[in-house]
Amino acid sequence: FLKAWNQLVYVQVHDRVETITDTGGVGQVISDHENNFGMAGVGTTYGIRVGTGNTPVDIEDCALETPIDPGVGPGQMEHLVCTVATSVVAAPSCSFLVSRSIVNNSGGVITVREAGIYMKIGTVPRYGCGIRDVLDTPQAVPDGGAITIDWTIGVTI
Repeated sequence: FLKAWNQLVYVQVHDRVETITDTGGVGQVISDHENNFGMAGVGTTYGIRVGTGNTPVDIEDCALETPIDPGVGPGQMEHLVCTVATSVVAAPSCSFLVSRSIVNNSGGVITVREAGIYMKIGTVPRYGCGIRDVLDTPQAVPDGGAITIDWTIGVTI
């Protein structure tokens, strides 16, 4: 989890205002709101994203290093709908699954090296990166192929 995730949890549970850096690197004043943490839907401003960057994760990261643009042109991939499954409670753990398939129709191979979750922050359309990971094994996605990212977010007591 990145700094923005923790800051947004703080905003929600403490009913406070916090300046959170968005995916564009700009500080945004965010208060508690029902839209915070939104991840499910279409588009690439929120939900699971993939990229080609391989710089190690830093708690201060505010976006993927090199996000793959949406589309079907060279170096682009089609991001399908991002889904969030119903939470599962199986003592002593509880979790939920965030999932998205991303299709390569670019005409060439694209190697995915990083993934993250962008989330809604605040009432005005603003987005933060709550989670980022660099893949241990980069995934070469051939033209016409796809990669599916299944991210389990949970806690065990």
